[in-house]
Amino acid sequence: MRATSIAAMTAALSIASMTGACNKAAEPSAPAATSVSEEDAAAVADATQAAWVSQDAAKIEAAYAKDVVAFDPVDPPLSTTWENWDKLQKGFADMKFDHIDVPDRKIQTLDADHFIVSGTGAMTSTSGPVKSAAMRFTDAYERQADGKWLIVNEHVSMKPEPEAKG
Repeated sequence: MRATSIAAMTAALSIASMTGACNKAAEPSAPAATSVSEEDAAAVADATQAAWVSQDAAKIEAAYAKDVVAFDPVDPPLSTTWENWDKLQKGFADMKFDHIDVPDRKIQTLDADHFIVSGTGAMTSTSGPVKSAAMRFTDAYERQADGKWLIVNEHVSMKPEPEAKG
């Protein structure tokens, strides 16, 4: 009987030990980044804005995910295919905007893999068919598996003229 009691006690201790190990809190590891830094997000946004005034459709398109969903100010329907987006960006490059001023850019970091950039922009061209355009924009960026930041959602609209005071 004594051997049975020892075996039962050993089994009980083993079960208690395993249960304790399962319930033990995980050892803290290096903290994961909770959000992208504002400096890193600003560098990505600066590169995008430089691409916008490069007059090079390939450089402009390189800032966007192949499955980008976007509203473009010159084509009212929601753009959901790369073929349509490619057509829109080639048309944008043909506008030959060579300067952009974004006086009120706001960056919102969401987490380690997402941030949003919003603002207004005044674009000008020294040689294009349209000499200036004022816009409002919101771009949602997502870090891709290879670490590259791409715009996955964009909304651009023409900035409304201020109401005349009368």
